[in-house]
Amino acid sequence: MQVRKFLLVVSFLIGCLPLMLKAQKMTTQQYIATYKSIAIDEMRRSGVPAAIKLAQGILETQSGNGTLCLQSNNHFGIKCKNTWTGKTIRYDDDAAQECFRVYDNARDSYKDHSDFLRNNPRYSFLFQFDADDYKSWAFGLKQAGYATNKTYPQQLIKIIEDNNLQLYTLIAMGKAAPEQGSFDEKTPIYAGNNNKPDTKPTSSKNNHTGYNKPVAGNYPKGVFEINGRRVVFVKAGTSLIQLASQHSIRLSKLVRFNDLENDNPPRKDMFIFLQKKGKRGSKEFHSVSNGETMHDIAQAEGMRLRWLRRRNKMYEGEEPAAGQRLTLDGYASNAPRLAKNTRILKEEDQEPPEDFSPRKEIDKMKEEMGKPTQGGVAAVPESKPAPQQGGVPTGMVEDLKKVGDVGTNGTAKATLPPASTPAPAPQPPVYKPAPAPAPVPQAGTRYHDVQPKETLYGIARMYNKSVTQLQEWNNLQGFDIKIGQRLLVNK
Repeated sequence: MQVRKFLLVVSFLIGCLPLMLKAQKMTTQQYIATYKSIAIDEMRRSGVPAAIKLAQGILETQSGNGTLCLQSNNHFGIKCKNTWTGKTIRYDDDAAQECFRVYDNARDSYKDHSDFLRNNPRYSFLFQFDADDYKSWAFGLKQAGYATNKTYPQQLIKIIEDNNLQLYTLIAMGKAAPEQGSFDEKTPIYAGNNNKPDTKPTSSKNNHTGYNKPVAGNYPKGVFEINGRRVVFVKAGTSLIQLASQHSIRLSKLVRFNDLENDNPPRKDMFIFLQKKGKRGSKEFHSVSNGETMHDIAQAEGMRLRWLRRRNKMYEGEEPAAGQRLTLDGYASNAPRLAKNTRILKEEDQEPPEDFSPRKEIDKMKEEMGKPTQGGVAAVPESKPAPQQGGVPTGMVEDLKKVGDVGTNGTAKATLPPASTPAPAPQPPVYKPAPAPAPVPQAGTRYHDVQPKETLYGIARMYNKSVTQLQEWNNLQGFDIKIGQRLLVNK
């Protein structure tokens, strides 16, 4: 009798097992609710439409229930390729036991999918489509070879339209209000960067630039000029890679033009310059507002950040106190008073002074023009005057006159003679080539351990290498580096 009861209970449990397993499965709506915030955030960071990303995730993972997804957090079926150095898993797909990428969590999978598309040349044409043109994106993915299924585009389009996924693309673009109780557009999640946007209140007291509290309506729509440089005004969360694509500019240049640490979406409304900023401002001075940083001022005045620091005898990490007056044209006699919470670097970490030698200026011109430096000195472009005799470039003569480092004929001199001392008789100028800057040691393989606040661009400058070289040597997909990461910087 007891045995019979036991068998009946076991039979009942076995019969209910399929229903129990089915009840544990995630529905498509649950998948969307779980991952839509990440999809919106990734669209803002990379430009990949949120609707396309969610549809691909639903299709590739069977709404989060696929074996590959459950075992590896791989939501987009991305295979290992020769650039992947992380964990892997073997899974039968187009062929038996193919290699697929393994992620620690779904967010990492979503971010890698964005980087996979935007860093792979065969998918670059997709970013020329409008972000809300999901049909072109769907057919473009198939054309680029993302999937072998002939009906892959039609399946994506059906998933998007059946589940109204286009809504999340429009939210990311600011064309639709976020759903109540689900996603707060005012506090976006920044993928790959856990630092929350600054929420400290800023003073309503603005200076003539009005940069601390920019209002979109105060500036022209589209491209306009600040300090003779082309610029656009963008809202917080704008995708820089999408902006670079719209204006036919390389993303790395856009980051460099704007003195940014990386290509993450800006955390506040700001100006984004589409060409290199100037070495001096259009005005003589800038009055610092409460809470205004050196980067804010550099963007508001259309000046390169390092030149703004140099003209005011300031080092990286130092911030001016409110009410101080910064020099935009010429050189300040003294550094301004610093804000109380400013970060002062140690002497050995401070940025070295700029090399004003003519050779250095010519090398910069060649680098910008993409001309090789072999075989002698290339012609100096007309837009940048050639150095005068005595080794001082014409464009720097006026600046150096203001601090007493150059004579009226453009030749460098150590000090100005006293006013009572008669000027010596003029002598024919003699050309003396400026000594070449000391080369950076190149011998042997060399590594660099990433320190806090360091960027890939800054490390490349430190070792006189290009960002592209460091990316190739270290198999980097983009600009992201981590504290403590060891980079090959010379070989």
